[in-house]
Amino acid sequence: MTPADIQIIVVDDVQSMRIQVKEILRSCGFEKIRSAANGLEALRMMNEGAAHLLLCDWHMAPMSGLELLKEIRNKEELKNTTFVMLTAEGTKERVLEALKSGLDDYIMKPFTTEHARLKVMGALLKRKVL
Repeated sequence: MTPADIQIIVVDDVQSMRIQVKEILRSCGFEKIRSAANGLEALRMMNEGAAHLLLCDWHMAPMSGLELLKEIRNKEELKNTTFVMLTAEGTKERVLEALKSGLDDYIMKPFTTEHARLKVMGALLKRKVL
């Protein structure tokens, strides 16, 4: 599978962040990118047609990124989805909680294009999507 084949959902409650992340992904060769404004919207999208990768903000309402991660990991048909958190949440305890819940990797905000590319590609390789 090539980056152009990978289906991605960018989940963030801030529209400008969704746009920025989508631009970064396009510059890395990804083409099939959808976006959601919160975890519930992303979960609906995943139930309608799973994506290979979720890039998700942590702090959102009505469903946080961590809550979405747990929902995804508890659904048999979705549990192998690559999940990368985009967050300013840097406390060791919170990051460990997410990793124990099945998070593949996380990207600390603010981030560079190269850092995001390396984290996304690494997570996709880990899950054997690429």
